Amino acid sequence: MRSAAHNTLAPTYRKALKTWRPVILYFGSQHCPACEMAGPVFRQVAEAYRHHAHVYMLNTIESPRHPHVTGTPTVLFYQNGKLLKKLKGIGTEQTLKEDFARHIGRVKPARVKRKPTHDLAWLQQTFRRLCTVPRATERLNRMVWP
Repeated sequence: MRSAAHNTLAPTYRKALKTWRPVILYFGSQHCPACEMAGPVFRQVAEAYRHHAHVYMLNTIESPRHPHVTGTPTVLFYQNGKLLKKLKGIGTEQTLKEDFARHIGRVKPARVKRKPTHDLAWLQQTFRRLCTVPRATERLNRMVWP
């Protein structure tokens, strides 16, 4: 049953689904008022997951027909070529974030760069003055004794 449904997909989609990463397909239309509101919300949520999944935003007018898309906006979550979830509309931003987290996994927030707690110039100067045993022996041998 799965292979029959998978073969009905356009070659473009079959190629996109042959990956180990999760795949999210967003279908929208430029003439759809709901898509105009949902598009920016979807982009904002998907931005955090761009390194963890393949996210595609597709226009239904320009893209080949997908058998699971009956209206817009529609979001399809795939894992290993299998359809995990179909969203008709995206709901709220919070529910969309929960769906992404459930199907892709939690993503750590970006690390905030902290100001270094050391003085780099002082550290370099200290290392230049640092006297190791071979260096100390060499200095002692060069010294002239009275």
